[in-house]
Amino acid sequence: MAVTPGTETPPPPYLGRSVRIVGPVANVDMNQTPHPRNSRGELGKALFNWYRNTISRDPLTRVSAPNHFADQRNFLASVVNQAPKGKINSSQVAVSDPAAMTRHIKAVAHHMGADVVTVARAHPSFLYAATAPPKDSAARDVYQNRSGDVYQGRTPEQMVQRYPYIIVATTAWDYDKLQAHRHYIGDAAYHVSQMKAQLILKALEGYIKELGYAALRGMSNPQAAGLASGVGELGRNGLLIHRKFGARIHMPDPIMTDLPLVPDRPVDNGVEDFCKICRKCAINCPTNSVPFGDKVVFNGVEKYKINWLTCYKVRPYMDAHWGSCLTCATVCPFTKPNVWWRSLTVWALSACPIPARPLLVRALKAIDDRFWGTTRQSRVRWLGYDSGIKPGEQACTVAGCTAEHGTAHAAEPVGSIGYYAPLKENTNRFVKRDVYWPCDPTGSRSRGDGRTRGTMIPTGTSSSTLRRQIGRTPCST
Repeated sequence: MAVTPGTETPPPPYLGRSVRIVGPVANVDMNQTPHPRNSRGELGKALFNWYRNTISRDPLTRVSAPNHFADQRNFLASVVNQAPKGKINSSQVAVSDPAAMTRHIKAVAHHMGADVVTVARAHPSFLYAATAPPKDSAARDVYQNRSGDVYQGRTPEQMVQRYPYIIVATTAWDYDKLQAHRHYIGDAAYHVSQMKAQLILKALEGYIKELGYAALRGMSNPQAAGLASGVGELGRNGLLIHRKFGARIHMPDPIMTDLPLVPDRPVDNGVEDFCKICRKCAINCPTNSVPFGDKVVFNGVEKYKINWLTCYKVRPYMDAHWGSCLTCATVCPFTKPNVWWRSLTVWALSACPIPARPLLVRALKAIDDRFWGTTRQSRVRWLGYDSGIKPGEQACTVAGCTAEHGTAHAAEPVGSIGYYAPLKENTNRFVKRDVYWPCDPTGSRSRGDGRTRGTMIPTGTSSSTLRRQIGRTPCST
């Protein structure tokens, strides 16, 4: 049914097996997302001061992460995103073969440094609401690419008719550094990848304009476009999980364009089946923000819904240790080195008939637990940083670091275990959650459809105790 005269609302898009649109989807207002809300002081004083008034102790963080620099001009991504928008070349390159142009634009993006490049067909539900960003630059998300009236007075339906394609180009976080999640080393993997993605997309945006076509950013929800174009599937941890890189991919604002292209399709890599059983991200989440239970319907979309507020609110209290947690991405079984046995495993899972996948997933998860452990606590040494030492005691040897090391340093730690804060046991003391672990008719707690009775597990205890309870608590039949 058309919303605007002269336009037709397309049917709900297919986003793969991990996400399903089941009702009306309201276009999200970017000004109501976490960072802009925090910039206005709506999430409390602690978060506001952390976001607006805190200079990071770590010099690498100051030049790679938003809003924690001593001088914003030293943060390259901020300079790039605030640069004036280039004009579209009036001499347009004719495109007689959209498939050939799609291959070409992907090759260009890869050449510029992108690890993943896909194309989605635009849909009105993917677009953000037609609201301009705040004029106060301090109240804007540094990575917000929208400026002025990018809708040009059009409705979402008219916009997708005018610009029918969305190019998703992104980068993967460094695997080895990511093993030091909840540490400045993991931050370096995340933030530098984020910064690289901005440079790549800015260059790709300019390239498309030089071809004579429009290139708009800050228009589309990157997760929706990523699902539609086959970047990956949405996991329980709220992240897109890629076939090759797992959960260690960044999702920046994609490019909406009228360049004639051929869209890609959603993928089935077995993430939907694995997440029903695995729950490693939920067990390890230091703020209990990842759900144990079934999917819920939020804004017309059936998916796993994380508690973003509890995930976000811990950051001011951990800024001496890290800026971005990343635990749920690191412990995900899909986040593994790019070696032959990983590729073979993902291929076997995706090729397996769907009814038989639960048995295969249980076997794969048992192997993952045996060789990789339920919790990833690797010790990582890089660039003078050492995740085995508590930050603030002897966290790094980088010139310019302002951490208060003092005169007494911690003794040199022994072994391969990293230091991680906050401890899950401490979190469970003030973030309570009842875990509903549904059972299937055979008595297994591995998957649930919400229609069977299950076991209520209180989680005011440690994660190790929780795992023991999960393994021992009988299901009612």
